[in-house]
Amino acid sequence: MEDSNPFIVLASGFGNYKRKYPAYDEKLGKEGYAHTTYYKRFTVQEHLDEIHSIIPQDKEYLMIGYSLGVSLIVEYFNKYPTENCKGVTLIGGSRVQGSHWFLNFIFKTPVPVILFFSIIMALCFPIVLIASKFNFKKAIPASFEGLYRLLENGPWDMKKAYNTCLRKAGKDVDGVLEQNKDIPVLIIRLVKDMMVDEEDLEYTKSFFTKVKERILPSDIIHLTHKYDKLFLEIVEEEKEFFGY
Repeated sequence: MEDSNPFIVLASGFGNYKRKYPAYDEKLGKEGYAHTTYYKRFTVQEHLDEIHSIIPQDKEYLMIGYSLGVSLIVEYFNKYPTENCKGVTLIGGSRVQGSHWFLNFIFKTPVPVILFFSIIMALCFPIVLIASKFNFKKAIPASFEGLYRLLENGPWDMKKAYNTCLRKAGKDVDGVLEQNKDIPVLIIRLVKDMMVDEEDLEYTKSFFTKVKERILPSDIIHLTHKYDKLFLEIVEEEKEFFGY
């Protein structure tokens, strides 16, 4: 992207306390964007406060949200006017972050139990691989992603954030502020995403007057930061949609 493009405010996906963003560094430079970490932030309001803290007050910007970040942006638009926002890209999410019933159950259990089941999932990789018809893009995240995230970010913090933020973000939102309705919204999604409720996605789209979708093939189970480079290419292609 060129220097004249808006600054990017990035609302990360769940459990990205220590994540790096090489695709953003390469495309925008470290001064061209700011991202949330969610580190030691647990409630919805604490997450919204962090988003608010990285939004520039004196220049135009574009918001990008991933998964949980989508729910938080929708919640943010429900509470705060965004005068300098040129547009928003919502990736792999909607008003309410979808979650598999097993994750809802497991994050209610004690931390040692969470770690135990995560290890079991990793050990079951051969079975998951066969069940996915040897689709490594589906089998590897399903088996190892949970354990990796827990070990990297801390299971106690992730459990607390899951129950006090992820399961609550967006649930009380039934629209956005009037001044935010006309912000261009680009939705990037899979044909079928395990973590996205299609009815809720349609409801989310109804909050805005200018919505465009880019639908990707469903050869994975959920859109994550692993595909940052692709997402930035799509945003680049949609520059006219955002009016720049």
